[in-house]
Amino acid sequence: MLRRAMGAGLMLSYALALPVLAHHANAMYDHSKTVSVTGTVTRYQFINPHVGLWIDVKGQDGNVVQWSAEFQGILDLYRNFGWNKETFKPGDTVTVIGNPARDGTSTMAAARVIFADGREDDLRSSPD
Repeated sequence: MLRRAMGAGLMLSYALALPVLAHHANAMYDHSKTVSVTGTVTRYQFINPHVGLWIDVKGQDGNVVQWSAEFQGILDLYRNFGWNKETFKPGDTVTVIGNPARDGTSTMAAARVIFADGREDDLRSSPD
């Protein structure tokens, strides 16, 4: 009986921990560095848990590198900045500033976005 109760308790604690384990942190990004890239939007996903944006960036050597930017969830972006599924379209020019991935891949945790019309959203602060 005791063995069965301990097993049930262990299973319950494991089940309760799964949601915490399933969510990743932003430790993959180097918060001591900032990068800025300007390019053409190729893909935009306005979905949870994190909004994603992919842009083609032409390097000084003429080669195109696809960068991806990770944003917070849709509710924060909608409430604070009015973003929705139509905010970016393929072909739009945009500048994204953020913290690069520690592994050197072309991805970042976005902190600011500058739109083609000059509007700028600082994603780490709420507008007044």
